[in-house]
Amino acid sequence: MKTGHKLAVLGCLAVVVGSAVCWRWMFRMPLKEFTRYALYMAVMDDEICRNELEGNQIGDVVITFPPKAETLQERYHLFLQTNRAKSRRQIREEIVEMEQRLQESRQYIGQPKEQLEVAFSGETDS
Repeated sequence: MKTGHKLAVLGCLAVVVGSAVCWRWMFRMPLKEFTRYALYMAVMDDEICRNELEGNQIGDVVITFPPKAETLQERYHLFLQTNRAKSRRQIREEIVEMEQRLQESRQYIGQPKEQLEVAFSGETDS
């Protein structure tokens, strides 16, 4: 085999291996699975917020949430955006943490509501 043919075969092989590695690195999980995780996380996050915050007060304002249909779409897109660079393992670990937090947030259902204090980072009392 001539040197030119060997170089061509070696070049093609390098392209195939490089493409496979790149595809594997870029393609973390199927789109259907990724979007299902994002929706599941959005639903859990919405439920956690409602359990922990709804009905409480900040100053004179009572915390109320819009209907779920309105908030879920925004949360879903947020989780699609934030999970883009994460692996399947990282997303599953976050889901386990959110499931635990959801269980903990259920303790607030039916409890008396509270007056909440809000402080922003970097804010100092004068």
